[in-house]
Amino acid sequence: MTWARRNRWLFAIGTLLALLGLGLLFALASPGPHLAADEPPAVVGLQSEGISPAQAITATRFLPLVSRSLVANTWYAAYYNNASLSGEPVRTAQEAWVEYDWGGGAPPGLPANEFSVRWTGDWNFERGQYTFFILADDGVRLWLDGQLLIDDWVEGRAERTQAAFVATEGLHRVTLEYYEESDEAAVWIRWRRTDLYPLWHADLYREPWVEFGWVASQDDRAIQYDWGNECPAVVWPYFCDSFSVGWTAEPLFQAGSHRIHLYADDGYQLYFDGTKIAEGGWYDGQGGGRTDVTYDFDVDLLSQHEITYNFHDRGSLAEARLWIEYLEHPYWKAEYYGNKDLGGDPVVVKQEAAVFYDWGFGKPYRALPHSDRFSARWTGQRYFHAGAYRLGLFVDDGVRLWVDGELLVDEWHAARAEYHSRLVYLDTGYHDVVVEYFEDAGEAEIRFWWE
Repeated sequence: MTWARRNRWLFAIGTLLALLGLGLLFALASPGPHLAADEPPAVVGLQSEGISPAQAITATRFLPLVSRSLVANTWYAAYYNNASLSGEPVRTAQEAWVEYDWGGGAPPGLPANEFSVRWTGDWNFERGQYTFFILADDGVRLWLDGQLLIDDWVEGRAERTQAAFVATEGLHRVTLEYYEESDEAAVWIRWRRTDLYPLWHADLYREPWVEFGWVASQDDRAIQYDWGNECPAVVWPYFCDSFSVGWTAEPLFQAGSHRIHLYADDGYQLYFDGTKIAEGGWYDGQGGGRTDVTYDFDVDLLSQHEITYNFHDRGSLAEARLWIEYLEHPYWKAEYYGNKDLGGDPVVVKQEAAVFYDWGFGKPYRALPHSDRFSARWTGQRYFHAGAYRLGLFVDDGVRLWVDGELLVDEWHAARAEYHSRLVYLDTGYHDVVVEYFEDAGEAEIRFWWE
């Protein structure tokens, strides 16, 4: 090979290597598509129902908070010491739920005012209609799969709701941004399939017959009220012994057996698809009020049915509860003990359909040695559709609650008529649930439900 040909060959090789080097440098310097899976995409705000057209919605670029493989059904949180999610987060964490009320304080490591947080998670959804519920003091933004659903980046404490249709079953990315400006700080988020679990439409009246004296309407997530000697604020103070409420909803029932649990102090009427199926304590001298009532029904096909619950108070205490349960699951294994500590062998072992009791000054079973100082444990599996659930307990006296081995409520102390709850996110399927309870003295009551 001549020197001229060798030089031309070396020049060609050198040029090729130089071009390859420039290409590699360009690829490393540019945000290539391989980074897109590591961070949610840049999102330009979309107008959606419930968002004021006059409100400014700003395009947001997410920082790469987590790697591409998020652990399903877990929040990844980034906390910032400013109100604009700027710079590097002060700390990051994995969190099981977003349910915070810091009052005049703040999360660890952040100032009491002017801080912000971003939560990101991949969550299991079923195909269906969902509604997101957010309480925040101050501002929030919410995305589902990169689509902006709520943009309320303003000061003030408020509840926000937004409906969204989820077209595919499986993991969907939810991102919640929050900032605190001054004074109180609080934020929580949950969602539910509102085709299966719609809100209850409630009409409130200043007369006891759900007919005259209408004063207001509202939407309730659950019918679990114990007003004591008081009443709803809209009828206070002159009609607290003569008010009524009518609730109506059309849940979507899956095929199988279902049960309606109902309690009213004083009177109630229960309608199923427009037909009255139960009534008690409604008219003077009519029995049936102040007692637990159940109504069982079967559904052959996936279908909606209208449920109406009319309630009224005629004096003294006022309490209204209703809960619908799907019965296609194992019974609770109920164990009752003759002491407050679940000690020794149970005196009574039964299969029970629900943990929903008010024994008053009595006791669950005659075999128990006395009506005070006893305890009970219910163990069973319950079926949940994917979503965020508020697990509620109304007890007199102490209670503990586990779900899938995790202790969610620990209130093992004597107390008079206390309400406890915990927000939890659950996948579709059966989950192991354990409820423990003890009665100290006086009245005995435990009610467990979810919404």
